[in-house]
Amino acid sequence: MHGRNRNATAGRCRRVAAVALFLFGAATSGAAAEDVCPDAAHSAVTGRDAALVVDGQSGQILYERNATAERHPASLTKMMTLYLLFDALKAHQIGLQTELTISRHAAAQAKVNLSLSPGMTMSVETAIKAIIVRSANDVAVAVAEAIGGTEGHFAELMTAKARALGMHDTFYHNASGLPDPLQITTASDLAILARHLAYDFPQYYPYFATPSFSYHGASYYTHDNLLGRFRGTDGIKTGYTNASGFNLVSSVVRDGAHVIGVVMGGDTARERDDEMVRLLASTFERVKANPSLVAHGDIPWKSPVAAADAVVPPAPVGPPAPVFLVSAPTLNPILARSGEVDEDTAESLTRGGQGDTNCPVRESNRHV
Repeated sequence: MHGRNRNATAGRCRRVAAVALFLFGAATSGAAAEDVCPDAAHSAVTGRDAALVVDGQSGQILYERNATAERHPASLTKMMTLYLLFDALKAHQIGLQTELTISRHAAAQAKVNLSLSPGMTMSVETAIKAIIVRSANDVAVAVAEAIGGTEGHFAELMTAKARALGMHDTFYHNASGLPDPLQITTASDLAILARHLAYDFPQYYPYFATPSFSYHGASYYTHDNLLGRFRGTDGIKTGYTNASGFNLVSSVVRDGAHVIGVVMGGDTARERDDEMVRLLASTFERVKANPSLVAHGDIPWKSPVAAADAVVPPAPVGPPAPVFLVSAPTLNPILARSGEVDEDTAESLTRGGQGDTNCPVRESNRHV
């Protein structure tokens, strides 16, 4: 526990230093960083690999690797964007047929997007599908502005909600997951969020199993290659930036057992998918041999009767960290850095020598 506290403190110092670097510029950032935390200027998020498997119903850890190491979430960020949207829907502050208006800021978001123009409108339900299936950055920002007024304020709401859910090492600075040095999370925190999405909103969670959707005559297909190919998979989300590598959070239900997996930092989508299949298949083999390893019961989004009263039980968490509310003049500060590509392009570029990243995923293909 003491080691984790030191890591969390160091992480907070790095984030404060990053704020100084971002707000004051290169000319003065060195001094600002040293003033805030002497070691901050020499620290950074190191490595990309992380993995975690948990019992979805209890939160019990079944496998972990670098689970509390700081990582960049990429489009896994949109899991929290959707959490706040589902929260607004549940509170009747917004409806599925409410029309969202695309602002200039939303329309300016880099790929992956729907190439929306300012003034266009879209229903909330279509926006949910666009975020889950297409991982559309312009749509994520439109949602953020509808709920938070501005994307910057929405990011503050995201971080505050993360802290309320027990995600003590996650800090949001945008609604999409586009490259930003302030956007930090851990595999452990993402598993907490995945559990809350499923159990807090069983009425909306099935959207995560959406394989495709159409908008203005164009059809879009999910990046989640486990859907329909790995038995029991019902979501959740993929993500990619150069800094994060290929990320994936998966939810699988088999025979009354719910397992959530997190894999971060894959060099290719295929490598990430194979690792997720390996971990999940191994977990269910262990569950088959020892059913008491995980909880068994009604799965709320599979059981309409249980859905109304679904409450996620708290998972063990460490001491809380303070919420850093950052209001910055420009979001996505490293978006224009040379070499940054979107998830579609990255998958295409990494197919060479890896086979088709969209080939069927089967348990028999897993690593031994």
